[in-house]
Amino acid sequence: MEECKKLWNILLSEISNRISTVNYDMWFSSLEPLTVSYNKLIIVAKLKSVKNVINKEFRNIVCDEIKKLNSYIDDFIIITPDEISVYENQIKEEVKLPDPVENTALFDNNFTFDKFVVGQSNQIVYVAAKAVANQPGTLHNPLFIYGGVGLGKTHIMHAIGNEILKTNKKSKILYCTTEQFVNDFIDSIRNNKDNEQNKRFREKYRNVDILILDDIQFLAGKTGTQEALFHTFNDLYQRKKQIILSSDRHPKELTFLEERLQSRFASGLTVDISAPDLETRIAILQKKAFYKNVNLPIEVVYFIAEKFDSNIRELEGALQKVIFYCQLLGKEPDNIDIIKEALKDDIDVTTHILSLDTIVEATCSYYNIKKEEVIGKKKLKPIVTARQIAIYLINDMLGVPLATIGSYFGGRDHTTIIYARDKIEELIKTDNLTANQIKDIKNMIQKR
Repeated sequence: MEECKKLWNILLSEISNRISTVNYDMWFSSLEPLTVSYNKLIIVAKLKSVKNVINKEFRNIVCDEIKKLNSYIDDFIIITPDEISVYENQIKEEVKLPDPVENTALFDNNFTFDKFVVGQSNQIVYVAAKAVANQPGTLHNPLFIYGGVGLGKTHIMHAIGNEILKTNKKSKILYCTTEQFVNDFIDSIRNNKDNEQNKRFREKYRNVDILILDDIQFLAGKTGTQEALFHTFNDLYQRKKQIILSSDRHPKELTFLEERLQSRFASGLTVDISAPDLETRIAILQKKAFYKNVNLPIEVVYFIAEKFDSNIRELEGALQKVIFYCQLLGKEPDNIDIIKEALKDDIDVTTHILSLDTIVEATCSYYNIKKEEVIGKKKLKPIVTARQIAIYLINDMLGVPLATIGSYFGGRDHTTIIYARDKIEELIKTDNLTANQIKDIKNMIQKR
């Protein structure tokens, strides 16, 4: 059988690293895999003497390497050609082996801690996830993560898996959706007489170091699956294996679950991810654009971040749409008009758009100063005054992070931005001319 041969080739490679070349050539090179029967790998030796030596001298090594490669197989039997007829039925029927759970391909390499943008909405879950990745099974077990759609739950769970595998590639980590868990359980009970199927289900979900189940809310109405998960949970927890769960709501709100499951889900650390604030959305867009090698002006970043505030998935979708649109037309995503055109089906472009550009352009128009002078380095008094007023207005009307404002004004640091803002605030209190000028500029902005 094809899968059996693939497993055997990998197994031989691992065994060759643990024994001498002479021993390998003498005892292993002539062996052939036959089939898998009742969780045991059946191997054929042409000579009885080879069979005896393997069983006596190398059994522990072979068993050890088999268990590392596939949790479903727990032993092997070595036979001679005259014994093959005993396994004729198994040879005819293709046996599907479960995939090894210690497979780094299970986790998306784009979902790492380095690429996870931390803000007020997700800081706690980030810290908790890092702690679990550093000491799985020791801290915060189970870790229960909840939040709405597209807020980063799957990203943080993949990041945990990726982080653990960086330090221990042999960790047995199983990540799957709750839907997959349900389907596997249904397969295991489809034929009540098939004890082999039931055993494979238990082995798949219990013979792991870390179990990660996504979207646990899909257990609603599935009593039998809840029972299976309850026993799986208990088995892993008692053996100090890490359990990580995600849902769209707090464990207490999963009222469709058995009370004993709710209690166990809430017994560790429960953390939530909420919708990202404006500052976090700006940081996410900037990081995503960086990885896509796209240069987005700060006013474009702010515009997209302001318009898509419900979840990260929509935010990323908007960015991807802008990039595709600009590539299609051979344009740069460097002004609001292009962005509006790219996203016209997703936002109301007829409404008044308040942006950094809008405020700066109104200020420049009022003082009859060029925009590039205001955001540039010139220090003539009229230009400096207009620049400080524009900074004050952006902070007052948009609430944009200081770092974002500094980036817009030629990369100025936050202390310069704070000084400009505070200076204009004081002038408004003491100088009627400045106060009236700012009122005029605000009126101009609102009429645009």
